[in-house]
Amino acid sequence: MALYSLKKRYAGKVKLIYLDPPYNTGSDSFGYNDKFNHSSWLTFMKNRLEIAREMLSDDGSIFIQTDDNEMPYLKVMMDSIFGRNNFIGNIVWKKKTGSSDTTGIAIITEYILVYSKNNEVVTFSKNPDSYDKKRYKYTDKYVKRRGPFYYDTLDRGGLQYSDSLNYGIMTPDGKLLYPHSRNKFVNDGWIWKWSKEKVEWGLKNGFCEFIKQNGKYKLKYKVYLNVDNKDNIIDRQAPWKNIVEGIMNTHASAEIGKLFGSKKFKTPKPEKLLKFIINLGTFENDLVLDFFMGSATTQAVAMKMGRRFIGIEQMDYINTVSVPRLQKVIEGEKGGISKDVNWQGGGSFVYAELMEKNQGYLKDLQKSESIQELMEVYNRMKENADIDFRLDLEKFEEEINNFNSLDEKRRELVRILDKNQLYYNYANIDDANVRDLISDNDYEFNKSFYNRDGE
Repeated sequence: MALYSLKKRYAGKVKLIYLDPPYNTGSDSFGYNDKFNHSSWLTFMKNRLEIAREMLSDDGSIFIQTDDNEMPYLKVMMDSIFGRNNFIGNIVWKKKTGSSDTTGIAIITEYILVYSKNNEVVTFSKNPDSYDKKRYKYTDKYVKRRGPFYYDTLDRGGLQYSDSLNYGIMTPDGKLLYPHSRNKFVNDGWIWKWSKEKVEWGLKNGFCEFIKQNGKYKLKYKVYLNVDNKDNIIDRQAPWKNIVEGIMNTHASAEIGKLFGSKKFKTPKPEKLLKFIINLGTFENDLVLDFFMGSATTQAVAMKMGRRFIGIEQMDYINTVSVPRLQKVIEGEKGGISKDVNWQGGGSFVYAELMEKNQGYLKDLQKSESIQELMEVYNRMKENADIDFRLDLEKFEEEINNFNSLDEKRRELVRILDKNQLYYNYANIDDANVRDLISDNDYEFNKSFYNRDGE
């Protein structure tokens, strides 16, 4: 419902969606109904993913995290919603090093399915930060515009032999260096990858370099991220790997603990994991959506990285964990990725709630701990709730007394509520009975939000 309420303003404008939904294990710590049977869980996901696709921009991508219980089935369903040709890959996250509580297979990984909305125009892999920093670990101190690079061997075996590529190059200590680190000509199949003229050009212009190892010089050339070996600017992106290691689940628990002084949320995700994903899929000021907001890790990282964000959460901890966490981010908290991105605080966000109608009665019914409490809620329902129009109220009141247990009565009272009227519709905002329920500030906010073509 929240997604559809945002559709008019944000459809086609979200660059990246990250989701960490209930895993359907029946035993993890999500506050959602996590005891779905298989088909119900897939329906639950399908209804949300169909509108999620409409929210994505044409060059956008979606990352969905799950475990091995439903991942294969989720993949098939994602193929049908997003198109099999738009499947980008399956990232494996190694979330812990081992497990001592099992005698079988220790589950130490989770999966992140990645799809684009349109594989022909998706741009997530064009992010200048999405390269292998362990490989491109050097930076040219003389020609900074070339950016990061790594060294590669210039002498090769197994290539088509040519005498013109088997020559000596003068090293800094005045010796001739031949392929395969020899100091004399040997026709053993090893040759230089480049011609002598190109090597001389490379040494002169910083594309080749003598590296001293174990007292001997070797000749290597530089593979730059941003330029080719002719000094032309290029758009080269080192491929990102589909395995994420070194980011542990325990890091996330520690992050929440530092923010709130105690473990107030059982299954947070590490900020560095979200930094990895957001780096892949967005540029600054792009819009990120997460509608299983949880502890607000996605939103916290997005804010620190200069992205705009939307978060949706249906559980009450949005008021005790999610929103307070973002307030701490604005204040400049130093946990998570703050040091990596030099976070100094700032930013802002708007917090709003769907206006409850029958949903309020539904919550009260679910929280009632006695039959007396249930019937008190029912009496209020008769006055103001929207009851299923097909219900014969007199006959129902005769029958409700035949149900003796608390759960049976609760089930019947939930059944008669009109589920199409859980929340107030914006179209009814000027109705007298609705207008009296909201403040002038909320009224003006709704008018501003829904009556403009938002950016």
